[in-house]
Amino acid sequence: MKNSCMVALLSLVVLAMAGCGAGGGAADPQSIADAAVKKILAKDFDSVFDLMDTGGQDASGLGEIREWRITEKYDLWKDYKKRLEGDNGRDPKSKSGIDGEEAWKKMSKGKEWALEQGFYRLYVNDDLDKRLEMRWALSSREFELKVEGHGSAEFYYKNGYRDSISVACVRLNGLWYLKSVKVSMEKELPKKPKED
Repeated sequence: MKNSCMVALLSLVVLAMAGCGAGGGAADPQSIADAAVKKILAKDFDSVFDLMDTGGQDASGLGEIREWRITEKYDLWKDYKKRLEGDNGRDPKSKSGIDGEEAWKKMSKGKEWALEQGFYRLYVNDDLDKRLEMRWALSSREFELKVEGHGSAEFYYKNGYRDSISVACVRLNGLWYLKSVKVSMEKELPKKPKED
């Protein structure tokens, strides 16, 4: 009886936590930041979105609005395609898989967000795989706790080439979520200084 009461109580706690927004909520902000960096380094760009709090969004309603805008021709594939292509485009090497109007219409929210963040632009950098696979380390962090249960934190990671990833987290009702991620890389690898 005691064990079944404990199981029931734990089930309620899990259900209550699941109701605090979409996936991604955690007790520790660094676990969110580390997970975001791990996904970026694995080029799993679309699932970074899963670490954010989307509990306040009406996902199905927003999906219907997007579909309506496409159907009514307020949003056009040809215009979106222009934002993807070219040296300054969001997907200049065509790595996102959004290669036609049908793929654009069916694109996930995670894919849309990853393109907006410029994650697919990383493919223009020289030796991207080498840069992502090398050792990255947390170099600094900042915390600001506000009203009970709320706050913010930032984490900064870098590698040997001084490429960097900064991750901002937000605390809502006692749980931490991803707020934003910024990856900074020069297109070319830095040159080594000449030895005398």
